[in-house]
Amino acid sequence: MDTSPRRTALVLAGIAAALALTGCGSSDEAGDSGGSSDARASTAEVAPKEAPAGALEAPVAADAAARDTARETTAQPAVISTGTVSLEAEDVGRARLAVRKVVDAHQGTVSEQETTTGAKGRLSSARLVLRVPSESFDDVVADLEEVATPTGTTTSGEDVGAEVVDVEARIRAQRKSVQRIEALLARAESIEQIVAIESQLASRQADLDALESRQQWLADQTSMATITVYVEQPAGRHDRDDEADGFLGGLAQGWAAFVEGVGAVLVVVGFLVPWLILLAVLAVPARLLLRRRTRGPARTA
Repeated sequence: MDTSPRRTALVLAGIAAALALTGCGSSDEAGDSGGSSDARASTAEVAPKEAPAGALEAPVAADAAARDTARETTAQPAVISTGTVSLEAEDVGRARLAVRKVVDAHQGTVSEQETTTGAKGRLSSARLVLRVPSESFDDVVADLEEVATPTGTTTSGEDVGAEVVDVEARIRAQRKSVQRIEALLARAESIEQIVAIESQLASRQADLDALESRQQWLADQTSMATITVYVEQPAGRHDRDDEADGFLGGLAQGWAAFVEGVGAVLVVVGFLVPWLILLAVLAVPARLLLRRRTRGPARTA
């Protein structure tokens, strides 16, 4: 069988298919170029016109920029740690000193302190508010529980990482906004423009100050943890003190009153001694004078 006509037919079919594919590719490219031109034209039509010189940007733009920056920034862990430790100790003063040593060992500070003194002049209770580095929070709590007998411990942590990132982004956006307003103020030509721009500048500067204050507070709370420590005497110690207020308490009060009375008498005697000495000195010549007077009339008689 002769195969040349069949081969010729196959070659012609392949050429036709290639031409068809080439035509489709050209039409797709034309369609793409046409679509790109249409898209560029649409974008040109939708794009807003350039704002007139001296116009104030809308606050919405600053908020949008802040949100965009917040999305781009990865939130870092930032936790506000707080805790409460309750202790019982026979000697509250010594326990309070031990608490201060723990704070000093961890580079912390005592921000507040309140003490209560009993009837005998000894400390009966104490309250201390500690500020310690956040990374040492757990170690400080563990060390405080070893100072005296712990009766209760509570700890909590609040994650404010998202708020920290949001505040930082808003501060950056607000600073740029203030800079733009200041640039507009430098180009102002009339009093009306100056008054309007200064009003906007004061408002945005106030918002910036508030954000910076919030940022400082967050930085302080996340870097330093707060621990409140309560130190009290055991309940049995209070009972013994109450019992001492009975017979023994009365005896102690009576002895104290006796000692105070003796002390008062000694004070009076000490006050009178100089005067008694002076009277004695004056009494000797007076007595001698009286004797002479009484002897004189007796001799004349």
